[in-house]
Order: sequence, then C-alpha cells, then structure tokens
Amino acid sequence: MAAVQGYFNGTVCVPLEKESFFLNQKVMITGLDEKVTPKVRRLGTLEGKAEVSFKEDWEISDEELIGE
Repeated sequence: MAAVQGYFNGTVCVPLEKESFFLNQKVMITGLDEKVTPKVRRLGTLEGKAEVSFKEDWEISDEELIGE
C-alpha cells in the first residue's frame, strides 16, 4: 500500500507526489483539516518545471525571433 499527499480540486483528487499507481487501482482517500495551495502554471510555460537563463551578452534580432 502506498500513501501520497494530494489535494481535491473540486472535481478530482490530485496527487502532489509522483507515485506509481496502476490503472483501476483501488485507493483510500482521507480528508485532512488543512488546505493546500496548488502551484498554478500559466499555459505553455515551464514555470516550476525548468529554469532558463541567458548569457549577459546574448542578443537576437527581431527577424531571428519570429523566424524570418
């Protein structure tokens, strides 16, 4: 039996930890008195998933940026 932390988003329970559950596995859900504030990412970003940094002397022209 595996125990993971998670939160209820109003529709489904979302695990906060990567744990291996298999399809149609029976689970036991216990509600706690504390609330969790989920990390919200903007659509199409890597916020919270990866870091991007640029060298101080890095430059790109407008044409290179838009692919012309």
